[in-house]
Amino acid sequence: MTGPKTPGAPRCRLTPIASAVALALLGALPAHAQQAGDAAAAPEQLKLESVVVTANRRVERLEDVPASISVLSEEAMQRNNVRELVDIINLSPALSVSVGTQVGTNSINMRGIGTTSNNLGIEGDVAILVDDIPYSQTQQAFKDMTDMARVEVLKGPQSTLFGKSAIAGAVVMTTKPIGAGPMQTRVSVYDTSDHEYRVAASLSGRLTDTFGMRLYASKTNFPGMLHNLTNDSMQNGSGAKTFMAKLQWKLSNDLDVLITPRFDHSLATGNTAAITSIGDGVGYLYNKNYTALSNTAVLRGIHVSQWNREIRNDSPTGLEATDRALGVRVNYAFPESSPLAGHSLTSITSVDNNLSNDFRDNDNIDLISTFYQVNAAGKPSGIADAPMINGTLESKTSTQEFRLTSPDSGNFRYLVGLWAARNTLYRTYLRGNAFVKETNYTNYDTNSGSLTHAIYANTNWDFAPKQSLSAGLRYNHEANDYSFHTIDSLSSTAANNVHTGENLYVAPQNKENAVTGKLGYTYHLNDEMMMYGTASTGHKGVAYDMTSGANNVNVFAHLPLAPEKATSFEAGFKANLWNNRATLNAAIFQTRFRDYQTSATERFTDGSQASVLYSIPSLQTRGFEADATVLATRALLLNASMAYTRAVVRDWTQGPCYSGATDCTIPNLLVPGSFLRDASGGMMPNAPKWKASMGGEYTLPAVSWMPYVAAINAQWRTQAKVQGAISQDPSLQRPGYGIFDLGASIKDAKGKYKLSFGVKNLFDHHYAVGNVGTFLNFKKAAGGSDIRSYGWQPARDAFRYTSIRLDVAF
Repeated sequence: MTGPKTPGAPRCRLTPIASAVALALLGALPAHAQQAGDAAAAPEQLKLESVVVTANRRVERLEDVPASISVLSEEAMQRNNVRELVDIINLSPALSVSVGTQVGTNSINMRGIGTTSNNLGIEGDVAILVDDIPYSQTQQAFKDMTDMARVEVLKGPQSTLFGKSAIAGAVVMTTKPIGAGPMQTRVSVYDTSDHEYRVAASLSGRLTDTFGMRLYASKTNFPGMLHNLTNDSMQNGSGAKTFMAKLQWKLSNDLDVLITPRFDHSLATGNTAAITSIGDGVGYLYNKNYTALSNTAVLRGIHVSQWNREIRNDSPTGLEATDRALGVRVNYAFPESSPLAGHSLTSITSVDNNLSNDFRDNDNIDLISTFYQVNAAGKPSGIADAPMINGTLESKTSTQEFRLTSPDSGNFRYLVGLWAARNTLYRTYLRGNAFVKETNYTNYDTNSGSLTHAIYANTNWDFAPKQSLSAGLRYNHEANDYSFHTIDSLSSTAANNVHTGENLYVAPQNKENAVTGKLGYTYHLNDEMMMYGTASTGHKGVAYDMTSGANNVNVFAHLPLAPEKATSFEAGFKANLWNNRATLNAAIFQTRFRDYQTSATERFTDGSQASVLYSIPSLQTRGFEADATVLATRALLLNASMAYTRAVVRDWTQGPCYSGATDCTIPNLLVPGSFLRDASGGMMPNAPKWKASMGGEYTLPAVSWMPYVAAINAQWRTQAKVQGAISQDPSLQRPGYGIFDLGASIKDAKGKYKLSFGVKNLFDHHYAVGNVGTFLNFKKAAGGSDIRSYGWQPARDAFRYTSIRLDVAF
């Protein structure tokens, strides 16, 4: 939703304001609407602009699609300074993020469900698509979102139209179009009080009647939230350099071609934790027999406190990635003389090569812990190599899609498509030191590949004046290959420094077929209100272990992990109210997942243990969500969105134990004599029960002597507490929070110049995106319990900062 269509008047744009004001106005608006309606007899009747979506792979009005969808416009994203996917998650109550130990293992949750494993061999549960082209790896989405025109958040299983990685939902992004006018240049500059900057420029328009292009380049950088005392640098920041282009040829009245090359280089220096508390006394790192690395030495200069942002690391932590992609879209509109007049045939071809390197300070300190580790003889090892983690991932993806789309008019509309994709992952990994067992040394390389073919169809049938049916079906065939090469590792269960040696496992090719579908019914109460009900299924393919857990040969007997499946039901209501000055979209839902793919530590009959892929028999998410937009007056535009979600583990009797658990009494079915805990009924991690975003923008009255348009905007977002891990470890729970942002802008009447100011987190409310239950292992020198310490990972806006932005068009 953007703003009102009012000829000759300044355009009001959507932004969120304070929650109580928004909800009060929603309840009291009929009176305001009536007053405005009396004045609406004039030609300049106030109306909200229509919002279009592509959830059914064709452009439709939001209120005509029987599905729960949240849409963020270009103006809303600009007003809220959206740069990365995390910024979208902050504005969409249905979304949340799980922060891993490394940036590459962050995951996206939809309605409380997402991939909780750090295993790159598991596909994400939420698909990310940019201009109809999917990312093969979730980690590709955690970078700059550049040149975006619209973001659609599609909730619930979307496997029928968007494939196997959309079992929980999809985020569909659309970049800005070329435009129909002459060439125009836009430049944007952004700076903050905590030293973030962004510079972006675009050149877009038509060079001839048959050729148009759009060129875009940007550079961004944010130093980070944590101060590394060791080298006086900042940590947990991000930045990128991006270039993308759109080149469009209209070869004839019926045929046009769009070519979209893209280059992106990004660096994210996370996910490092800072210590927030530590128990009394002096403890020693890792080993009770050697006292050189005391907590006072390790934490020297760090002021341990609840919101501490000081760290000491001697090795960098982060993810550096380079992405090179090319898309080619060919669209053919069948001529009027054709039997398929009004139909269009679209071909979408893409190739994407992503190379990333993830690295981490494995001991979280700036003293070389390997030097002080005690060997089997009880002496310090003397090895002066820092225990780093370093891994590379090369992802290669190619896709081909053909779609035949019927005309938008008529009582029966359909779309049929063919899909093919090849995806390969090559992973190398080196962690720790080969001569010090406590560094968890491992060295391996692994690869997996998939070849997917699918055919799908989607239909809409208006079978009665007020009633319609929608249906979709997808048949998917997938073949998978996998191998794991252990170069060397130190056994976790053997005596000190016993090496496992080399091992190569090549899995037999796995083939599987899957069918997913959806069925929906819509009843139009009138031209402005509708109710709907839908049922849909989702399917995600098998998974292979691409972590160090596969160094244990017992792991291969469990592979591949069974496919994940989902069944969902949803009912909703959509309305345009008060002569299209307000919209309301609401839905209730329930989705059950079977054989949910995750990771857990497993013990085997030979006494060894490893972190392995694991299937949880049953999960469920259910709840209620709503979005509302109100054009209260010509100058005041409000919106509000909220979600109530209960995402729980329905059945998991073989759940993992955690430190301090007292209910580990369930016999381990695989290892006699060992015990697990019944985790049934536990909450899914990073799934807040309540999440809301509310706000608005007010355009100030025009002043005759000043040819500028000024506006103020505000946004309030809040969420309830969350469980930090699927193990239900209570030490990893994070409290809820509420964040209030305030902004203002001024622009010239023609929209060529715009200057924006903002204060993020106005009331300086601190909150975390990730907690560390045990920050470092400090052991007592002799006897007594160990000293417990805890840490946190602050969010980007966990501390107040100000911003200024200038946008120029010429």
